[in-house]
Amino acid sequence: MFQRLHSRLLLSYGFVIVTALLIVALALFAFAALSGARYLQPLQQLASISSSARYELLRVVQSGGGLRDLALTLQQTAVDQNVRILIANTNSREIIYDSDPSQNWLGITVQNVNTPTRLFSAAQTNAISGLFEHPENGSRWLLYGEPLANLNRFVIFYAQRPPTPLSFFREYFFRPLWGAGIIAFSLSILLAFWISGSVARPLQQLAQAAEAVAQGDYAQQVTLAGPQEVRQVASSFNSMAAQVSQSQQVQRDFVANVSHDLKTPLTAITGWSQALLDGTASSAAAQQRAASIIYNEAERMARLVAQLLDLARIESGQMTLAQTAVDLRQLLTDVQASLALQAREQGIQLTAVLPSVPPVIGDPDRLTQVFTNLVDNALKHTERNGRVHIQLQHDDAKEIVVQVQDNGNGIPAADLARIFERFYQVDKSRTQQFPRGAGLGLAIVRELVELHHGRIQAHSEVGKGSLFTVYLPTGER
Repeated sequence: MFQRLHSRLLLSYGFVIVTALLIVALALFAFAALSGARYLQPLQQLASISSSARYELLRVVQSGGGLRDLALTLQQTAVDQNVRILIANTNSREIIYDSDPSQNWLGITVQNVNTPTRLFSAAQTNAISGLFEHPENGSRWLLYGEPLANLNRFVIFYAQRPPTPLSFFREYFFRPLWGAGIIAFSLSILLAFWISGSVARPLQQLAQAAEAVAQGDYAQQVTLAGPQEVRQVASSFNSMAAQVSQSQQVQRDFVANVSHDLKTPLTAITGWSQALLDGTASSAAAQQRAASIIYNEAERMARLVAQLLDLARIESGQMTLAQTAVDLRQLLTDVQASLALQAREQGIQLTAVLPSVPPVIGDPDRLTQVFTNLVDNALKHTERNGRVHIQLQHDDAKEIVVQVQDNGNGIPAADLARIFERFYQVDKSRTQQFPRGAGLGLAIVRELVELHHGRIQAHSEVGKGSLFTVYLPTGER
């Protein structure tokens, strides 16, 4: 029943309303019980009865009526107004007449009439009003009395039972609270449906879009509507859907590229192996060429598989790095030496400035992989008679900076922001000397640099070359 949003909102609003009304009701009940406010209206009513009866009594006195006539008049007033009427001596306050013979108060002295506040005082200065407690049975009564004109030796009291806190609360507060509760609950119903609608509709759109994404439709975008939190969720969903769509497209391209990259060496290996088996490559030179091609293509496949395995280990968090002090000067010297033959064969000048720097803490094999990949990429994208330069330096921020710069073709600005994405390729062409890779090299480089708590940046200008800068923290504390 309370699974839907508007039902839960309605339940919460109802709970808040009931709690608030209970608190207010308890406060009002305490006010009625402790403040004496419940005596105000009965005393005012007794004062009004006294004022009306006084004229009737004066009329009886002026017409020559005696005590019997006054008693009959008072008796009739007591019945008509549903009050108790007492007559007491002005000086002694001793009761000499009681309209209720069943509870005869004759002889009782009316003393200690407690007026709770001045608000309850009568308009007449000589009036006596307030709460009176019977000295014998402890019953409590509200009294209002005034001396009768022409009969100043007597005081006529009008009395009735004081209302209980519960009866006073029921009469004056229960209906307003009940009405307020109905109005508040009605408004809460409207508010719950309005809020749930403003939240539920965007969430339903999100749910439908998420279902579409689950079915393979990644081009889903939802409208930013509803409260700010819902709009943030919708914005995050749109961003996620766009990234998923992009990742799916990149992976589709990657599968096509890897399939082609695997198919090409497999075709070459199969063809030349068949040539060796059926004797087509019969001469020593042909056999040497076949073996060389088979070896190169197998090595190319091995590199691709190694890159895929490295990326899988990084993504799964299974790659464990050694933590040793690494001398980057010696490491980069070895990288330069290992690629010097390739540079000479391409007619490219490979230079380096490698001063002594503090060691870094990391995995020497993985760092060698990082800088070998960067220098190798620079060589592949630099024309003959070009230059690739390696620069090592120590800045003031306790970082070691390694730069690999070339004066090759450069990277277009549209591609520069994406070169570290997995499976992304800048150069879509293929050459026999340097076949297009799968777009994993720079992605692995960035992952390895970040695993060493470093960062990598790329700057490039088409026609002028590229600069890759790696920042690694030193082992200094």
